[in-house]
Amino acid sequence: MLLLPSRGKLYVVGIGPGKEELMTLKAKRAIEEADYIVGYQTYVDRISHLIEGKKVVTTPMRKELDRVKIALELAKEHVVALISGGDPSIYGILPLVIEYAVEKKVDVEIEAIPGVTAASAASSLLGSAISGDFAVVSLSDLLVPWSVVEKRLLYALSGDFVVAIYNPSSRRRKENFRKAMEIVRRFRGDAWVGVVRNAGREGQQVEIRRVSEVDEVDMNTILIVGNSETKVVDGKMFTPRGYSNKYNIGEKRRAERMGASTKGGMEVARRSEEILRSFYPEEGLRGDIIRRCIATTGDVTIKDVIRFVGDTEEGVRALRDGCRIIADVHMVRAGLRRDAIVAVDFARGDDTRTASGIRNLAEMIEGSLVAIGNSPSAAFALCEVAEKHPPRFIVATPVGFVNAAESKKMVRKLPVPSVTTEGPRGGSGICAAIVNCLIEHADRPD
Repeated sequence: MLLLPSRGKLYVVGIGPGKEELMTLKAKRAIEEADYIVGYQTYVDRISHLIEGKKVVTTPMRKELDRVKIALELAKEHVVALISGGDPSIYGILPLVIEYAVEKKVDVEIEAIPGVTAASAASSLLGSAISGDFAVVSLSDLLVPWSVVEKRLLYALSGDFVVAIYNPSSRRRKENFRKAMEIVRRFRGDAWVGVVRNAGREGQQVEIRRVSEVDEVDMNTILIVGNSETKVVDGKMFTPRGYSNKYNIGEKRRAERMGASTKGGMEVARRSEEILRSFYPEEGLRGDIIRRCIATTGDVTIKDVIRFVGDTEEGVRALRDGCRIIADVHMVRAGLRRDAIVAVDFARGDDTRTASGIRNLAEMIEGSLVAIGNSPSAAFALCEVAEKHPPRFIVATPVGFVNAAESKKMVRKLPVPSVTTEGPRGGSGICAAIVNCLIEHADRPD
């Protein structure tokens, strides 16, 4: 049977958050051109002033398939605008339109008109909460099982993405929201969260809270969970994108890296540096590392157990080249001034979580800077992995009386530059201090 070509067209139109000023010109033109407007009643109401005199077909919530069938059928003979909030391809109706049209072989011209997303609108209202890599997760389990939602949230958080959370709660799904906040707290601590209700619409509310302060939210709310670099300053939530490092912006920021930002604080930092140099006057990177360890522990004798193997400057060069950092535990990552992958997040198997995580990250360890601050078993696992996937630099300071000294002795035998502590002394704080010293040298202008 010969199929006659369609004489109509279907626009799938993203109308953005709701206000006309946040709708694209192309979306307005598509609505103006349409003979029929089809959509969820709430979305159609938001553009009522743009559709006077047009034929309008609306359906209630959860009747998406009905809307798609109606729109495609009408589009065989007419120009139709199927309305979607935000962007039609992001938690919108476009995927259903495409899937249905393909499966049923519907011969209709379809054009998608993108729109401003809730995440984009909320980020701008907060300051610049989303500035680079980010993930979007919906807590709705109407179409996706909660087990899948939970897994996606876990991986987004463990990857240190800024996470935008859609559909956080409803009368039926309050428990999902509670569980999600527990997961966020476990992976991010009491992180900053942007809470935006009715973004770009009547009744707009914008707040910045800690995870522990986020309680009641609804389906009209979007949450943006900051990553390890997100800051809140003067009521603005922003995630640096790296411009400060590239353009060396501001003496104040460099002072804050030393732990001082006020005149009094700078004076304390200056005096501390004088005292530390009296304890250990050696210049250069190794001298800076030892003084940093003394300052971290408050113990001058720590200088006697720091061991250097190979070219310590290789750690600086690796960081300048943008190598990844892999830490054994969250305590090490929490103290670092750059992001790190944490081995315990990738534990699979019967070994200790840190050793299992190191083995599962074997291929990523090659060429990385590895920081072991807590776990001797992670150091042993690293020595095994390094035979096939050698890291570029190692900082290993696991602490304790069981296997700590032996694991670090084994690290020192590797053909990889390293900084370790001898004997049972060490810890996550010393490990982070050493890596931060390497980072600061890497960040210095040539």
